[in-house]
Amino acid sequence: MKTLPKILSINLLLFLCCSIAYAQKAPQWVLPTTPFNEAETARLMERGSATIEGTATLKKKGKDNFGVKGSQILLFPVTPYFTEFLELKKKFNNRKKQATMSPVAFTYRIEGRFLDDKGTFQFTNLKPGKYYIISWIAFARQKTIAVQTGTSTSYNVYGYALGSSPIYEDYHYDVFIENEVSGFVEVNEAGAVVNVMVSN
Repeated sequence: MKTLPKILSINLLLFLCCSIAYAQKAPQWVLPTTPFNEAETARLMERGSATIEGTATLKKKGKDNFGVKGSQILLFPVTPYFTEFLELKKKFNNRKKQATMSPVAFTYRIEGRFLDDKGTFQFTNLKPGKYYIISWIAFARQKTIAVQTGTSTSYNVYGYALGSSPIYEDYHYDVFIENEVSGFVEVNEAGAVVNVMVSN
């Protein structure tokens, strides 16, 4: 009988480990069924003379939040493969299933950086075609937590303590959450300068 608590402890530990492993289970990745045409995508990304420029803004509760200087913004050429990926993304974007691209397809992108703290960006040397711009912008969400700052003690007329109760004070703090902003843009001719606003 003395070994029973030890056995129970081991069983409990195994149960907790299994529960944690289940909770952290990776989602099922869903890939497009359309074949990825690498040669055609490479041609779309050949050097050109057009420019896409503009700003990226995340609107939350009437407030504009901008991409900050140095943070990343991506540009993808729009292909049948990428179009299917976007459609899958609308359907599968949860803990169980998530849409994704193949590692090779994901390499065919242009990585840009915001030029200032107002979400300004620019992509140069592009060929005419359809593109998809995407970035992630952070916004602040205020949280409140009650913190015990003291104790209040009540006494009777003889000076004996009758009881005590905690004193709480609310503290406010910001949690920063990233949301996606994205959109399509089309370059119709060589040498064009296309202005665009990307938002949620």
